[in-house]
Amino acid sequence: MEVNINIVTTQFNELGEKNIIKSNATGTLYQKKDHKYIIYKEVQNGEETTTSLKIEKDMVTIKRYGALNSTLVFKVGKTDTSRYMTPQGAFVIENHTKELSISDNESKISIDIDYDIKIMDMFTGRNLINIKIKEK
Repeated sequence: MEVNINIVTTQFNELGEKNIIKSNATGTLYQKKDHKYIIYKEVQNGEETTTSLKIEKDMVTIKRYGALNSTLVFKVGKTDTSRYMTPQGAFVIENHTKELSISDNESKISIDIDYDIKIMDMFTGRNLINIKIKEK
C-alpha cells in the first residue's frame, strides 16, 4: 500500500539549543506477520538513501542504506549502539530510548520516540522524533 510519511525531528544539544528537521516522503507499507514495514527513498545533495522502518509492538527499527548506512533500534529502557556510515567515515552512535509510543489504526500510524543520543565524542543530546504515516 502506498503511504505518505511525515517526519519531524527535534534535536536538543548539550546546551539546550533546539534544531527542528522536517521531511516528507512517499513510501510503501508492507505487513509481514505481526510487523509493519515502511520503505521510502530520500535524495539529499544528489545522493539517494533508502530508509526502512520496522514497526513492532514495543520496538521500532530504522535502517538507512545508500549514501548513509545506519541501523537505530528504539525500545524503552534499552541502549543501542550502532555504526553510522557516511561519506566522511564511520561514527559510533549510542542511543537510549526513554519513551516510545506507537498508535496504529486502519488508516494511519503515529510514532513518537524520545531518546538520548551520543555520537562518539562529538555530540551528546536528546532527540524527539514524530513520524506520521497515512494511506495515500
